[in-house]
Amino acid sequence: MSAEPGTRVASLDGLRGIAILLVLVLHFTLYGGPPPTTPLDGLFYRFAVAGWVGVDLFFVLSGFLITGILWDTKGGDGYFRSFYMRRVLRIFPLYYGALAVLLVLLPALFPLHPGLRSLRPEGVWYWSYLANLRIARVGWPPFGALGHFWSLAVEEQFYLVWPLTIFLLNRRRLMALCLACMAGAFLLRVWLHLAHQEVAAFVLTPARMDALAAGAFLALAVRGPAGFASLARWSGPAAAALAVALAALFLWRRGLPSEDAVVGTIGYSLVMGLCGALLVFALTSRAAGAVLASSGLVLFGRLSYGLYVFHQPLLFLRPNVLSSESFPLVLGSPLPGRLLFIVLATAVSLALSWLSWHLYEKQFLKLKEQFPYQPVGR
Repeated sequence: MSAEPGTRVASLDGLRGIAILLVLVLHFTLYGGPPPTTPLDGLFYRFAVAGWVGVDLFFVLSGFLITGILWDTKGGDGYFRSFYMRRVLRIFPLYYGALAVLLVLLPALFPLHPGLRSLRPEGVWYWSYLANLRIARVGWPPFGALGHFWSLAVEEQFYLVWPLTIFLLNRRRLMALCLACMAGAFLLRVWLHLAHQEVAAFVLTPARMDALAAGAFLALAVRGPAGFASLARWSGPAAAALAVALAALFLWRRGLPSEDAVVGTIGYSLVMGLCGALLVFALTSRAAGAVLASSGLVLFGRLSYGLYVFHQPLLFLRPNVLSSESFPLVLGSPLPGRLLFIVLATAVSLALSWLSWHLYEKQFLKLKEQFPYQPVGR
């Protein structure tokens, strides 16, 4: 790749935009109102709750971009320092700021709020980026304002070990390790499902490492002699074949419920492959790149971190009267009200994320200039 490490690519921001929109639709549907009551509403519901695939798309993108940065700067001055300081400046201010509000400030202001009180004993798991371990052991928290932080824990655990891994291994061994991680994650998920540990198969880093490893494998592959040419030829056909396979799985399992044994094993692997194929397609197809680089998708992509952090606390802290049930039925169907709630909740989340980006997060990102990446020619 010709871009400097850390350079933003509009088409990848567009993929991030798709990923965060899938997650928003998932959570605003799942927690924003009652279960479906009509066939049409039920069909939409099944599609919406398959939005967990957006998290897998985030994982593949993260593996691709982080591995690319690390490989391009391996051997340069400040390899570890620059990577970790830039990650800290990007991630910690918003993450720990949100925890300070939800675990310290709001409980002090509203000491009788039952949901906020239930978060206090679990705080150590969130402060230490180990929320996924807690959820794997005891299940999803009943007050889920921070339940989505499991995926941020997975990412942080990946960041903790991957720079040293890149530093120690050559490209060929790294690619072999990525393949081993993909196979190992699949086998671990099979074992966890046989042990009736469906939630653990969804949130534990070793069980979800295949998506991160797939992105890492692609980043290393395109840095070989053939560059993108080695992948571009199969990205379109592979994406089409995997999409057909997932559609068949959707019809067979009546959706893509993440706790389903088939979806949670084979399905995750199909999603991983599709996300990887779409990533390559986005970077090698002029038409796909143009669509993904549209201003709307890029906006959601660039604000995706704030959107991810903010949307679920807002959802759980909203007044009980605000839900998709707040809107009247249209021709006897609750679906228009559900859609309107999703749109309004997304707009509020987007506004808050925009303000956070410009008034808070950017102030820390300015310090990244003190820790520049030092690319090494290969």
